[in-house]
Amino acid sequence: MKCDKNTLEKCQYELLEYVKKVCVENKLRYYLIGGTLLGAVRHKDFIPWDDDIDIALPREDYNKLANYLENNIDEKYFYQSRKTDKEFPFAFAKLRYNKTLFLQKSLKNLEMHHGIFIDIFPLDGISDNPKKQKKYFKKIRTYNYMIISY
Repeated sequence: MKCDKNTLEKCQYELLEYVKKVCVENKLRYYLIGGTLLGAVRHKDFIPWDDDIDIALPREDYNKLANYLENNIDEKYFYQSRKTDKEFPFAFAKLRYNKTLFLQKSLKNLEMHHGIFIDIFPLDGISDNPKKQKKYFKKIRTYNYMIISY
């Protein structure tokens, strides 16, 4: 499939609708996050400089969604995680559209599925203590930098 900006967004919306359907049917909580949330609120669409959709689920629901998608996925899509794609370098998942190509510069040399995607993140609980929260988020940022520079 040829991928221009309109096609990219159309495919990503379709991926999001599929995840939404699965979450509603299985009573799973999910949230728009990051630039996706900002775009939905401020622009009622994508942020002009954003090229993906990010969602997150509480860890328990994330695990249930992963299990569902690993075993019951529509053949149009591919659930990508370290379990389903050995070259996948992240500790979160992606839902990819089969028969598409969307190369990310930092991942282009990896032998993995490179279809159009949305990101799916787990939400793990954090402390109510502000000092512990700050320490937690600092640790997460460090891990993110380590993953990105992999």
